[in-house]
Amino acid sequence: MVISHVLRLEETSSTAIKAMLRMFNKKSKTLGNQSSALSFKSKMDLLYDLEELDDKTYKHSIKMMEIRNQFAHNADAVSFESLDGINPEINKYLLNNAPKKVDESLSREQQLRTVFKDLFVICAGRLMTIEQEYVEGMEKEMRRFINDKVVTNIDEIWKNAQVNYRKNVRFLGLPIKIMDHSSGIDDFYTDFKMALHQYSLDELKKLDGNIAQVFKQKKTIDEIVAELEKDAAKDQERLSDEKQAGEGG
Repeated sequence: MVISHVLRLEETSSTAIKAMLRMFNKKSKTLGNQSSALSFKSKMDLLYDLEELDDKTYKHSIKMMEIRNQFAHNADAVSFESLDGINPEINKYLLNNAPKKVDESLSREQQLRTVFKDLFVICAGRLMTIEQEYVEGMEKEMRRFINDKVVTNIDEIWKNAQVNYRKNVRFLGLPIKIMDHSSGIDDFYTDFKMALHQYSLDELKKLDGNIAQVFKQKKTIDEIVAELEKDAAKDQERLSDEKQAGEGG
């Protein structure tokens, strides 16, 4: 029971840290099940240093690890009461840190088991909360990513909306100048919202299977150069349009 519960804590700590660090590598050397993986204590130390665990939860986690090690590696550890003769401080810690009043009608062994499980719930609950908070953060970051894409490419979206609007107007056999009327403005606004929505969907499709690129903590030199070249091309296109407009005038 002890080994199973602490193993669950260790797995949950890994998923929490992966969410925090935006790690998408399914074959992680440090947070997987390989011999190169970080120890449970190292994970707890990291979460503590990142201020995701308070002192009490951190101490509970470390104590549970100590208990796990006794049952996993000490042949004399056959029950909680047997720990009295191995390391009396363990059971003292459990009884002194019981999160709620212990049922005194239970045997001492049952009391110790109950407190251990209660502390497990506290630690597991905090780890799952950390993971959920950062998953929600990733979803928020995804929305910000799409919004940034929309703002950056608003000219393209606007042009697409104009094209769709003109197609619809011609289909109805109405003059383009209808845009000057309130009904025409409303129709164009609808086309513009549809263009925004379609652009967002297209960007999400591009990310399918490559979601990690949204959450990279750095921008590569190649990306910086590509953005500069894109901006330069837009400036050149704008100057060309202005020149043609001037010649046409």
